[in-house]
Amino acid sequence: MKRNFKTILVGLTAVCMCGVLTGCGKETIDITVGADVSVTGYDGQGTAMIAKSNILYKVANQYGKDMSIMDRAELEDRLASAVEYSLSEDTGLSNGDEITLTIEVDESAFDDYDFKLVGGEKKITVKGLDEVETIDPFADAGVTFSGMSPNGVASINTSSSYNELSLNYKLDKNTGLKNGDEVTLSVSSYNGTDVEEYCASRGKALSATEKKFTVEGLASYAQTIADIPDDMKNKMLAQAEDAIKAKCIWDKKGTTGILKSLEYLGDYYLTGKEGFDTSPYNKIYCVYKGTVEFNALKKGGDGKTNEIGTASFYTYYYYDNIIIMPDNTCSLNLSDGRLADYSYTTDYGYSDWGMNYYSLHGKEDLDSMFNDCVTSKIANYNYESTVKE
Repeated sequence: MKRNFKTILVGLTAVCMCGVLTGCGKETIDITVGADVSVTGYDGQGTAMIAKSNILYKVANQYGKDMSIMDRAELEDRLASAVEYSLSEDTGLSNGDEITLTIEVDESAFDDYDFKLVGGEKKITVKGLDEVETIDPFADAGVTFSGMSPNGVASINTSSSYNELSLNYKLDKNTGLKNGDEVTLSVSSYNGTDVEEYCASRGKALSATEKKFTVEGLASYAQTIADIPDDMKNKMLAQAEDAIKAKCIWDKKGTTGILKSLEYLGDYYLTGKEGFDTSPYNKIYCVYKGTVEFNALKKGGDGKTNEIGTASFYTYYYYDNIIIMPDNTCSLNLSDGRLADYSYTTDYGYSDWGMNYYSLHGKEDLDSMFNDCVTSKIANYNYESTVKE
């Protein structure tokens, strides 16, 4: 029996010596215990954060309680620097996604201690994220058009269009608009980040990020002669002819000739060039040729005997700012029309202590008329001419 007891004692001693020499007595601490991941946000935009366990704190308390202040600080530093946490994914997460939490430990940092730390991997399935609500950011946002085509103005009008999201609205174009143009209203985040990601992080999905609007309902400046309705054009010409007849010839003694004919030749029509600030925007010159018969002294005659002859003149009657209303009627104040303000001297006249010549209200040639009405203005205006002789 004694022999057997000695044998057992020797065996136990050998085992204990083995534990001291080889470190077999170190406590192994699994860092993954208690470590977890919390996922917050909305489905499709979830964000994962590592929820570290308090095991490292417990290790520091347990193994450092009898240490000096400096040794305790050294232990805490090693615990903090030797353990690294990482996630396979941490943003843009959806319910059902599987992510991996990996904990790596530099075990050599604890060779001098009576414990060792081990890490590992942990699989987590994302769940519990709230569903994203789809919204139409343009449900209470629109565009109002004002002004005159083609110089219309667009303005954004919103009521309570998701003010809680602090969305910004912007038009790609808001001036120089004409009926039929298309403008695009777009939405963006207040801080310049991607608007869809920004809204998704707040539980909202946008049904669209832009919406197109067609410019309509604006009164417009007539762009061509053909835009002027026939009934208005007839009134314009009637007014022009009355004005020309009333002032086609004159002198100090009054009317001295007979208007034999008055022919409407067509129009010079001017519209402002795009990008130029032209006022008025459009102009129309209704061009006429008149022929007057004189019974008077003639240049080169004997100075005593009247001669019968004719002289022609070219003139115009002018209107501007011709507007076509949304119902296609024409807006124009006929009383604002003006007769050309120039004249030329004919070869016919009378003797009144010397030869005096009659004048006609207009120009002697059509080229001069064109230069005055069109050529001098083509820097800022496009023109259309229907004038034929």
